[in-house]
Amino acid sequence: MAKIDPHEPCPCGSGKTFAECHGPKMKARAPAKITERIRLVVIPEPDPGTRPVFTHGPGDTVFFTGTGTEVSLDCGNCGASLVVGMEREQINGLVLKCSNCGCFNDTLIHS
Repeated sequence: MAKIDPHEPCPCGSGKTFAECHGPKMKARAPAKITERIRLVVIPEPDPGTRPVFTHGPGDTVFFTGTGTEVSLDCGNCGASLVVGMEREQINGLVLKCSNCGCFNDTLIHS
């Protein structure tokens, strides 16, 4: 999977460029402490073009950070933090490929 160019449309479907939408959230400061951990559901790799899939190189597993909550959304397989300090609703519908274990994690909220 290719890296997201800052000038291409954001995979979340907002209509904004990645640099104007989710790009800055990937570099935001982390919350002071994590008090709740939520494991995401591991799913098979989505077919190309069916779901927005975020991936990055080895090393850091965290895709998005914020300061709004003390929640960590973790890989459903290995437990690595993928999203910290943000509500799940803020990333609803994305698929995050864990750089630690390679599993695809679903952020979709089922009602």
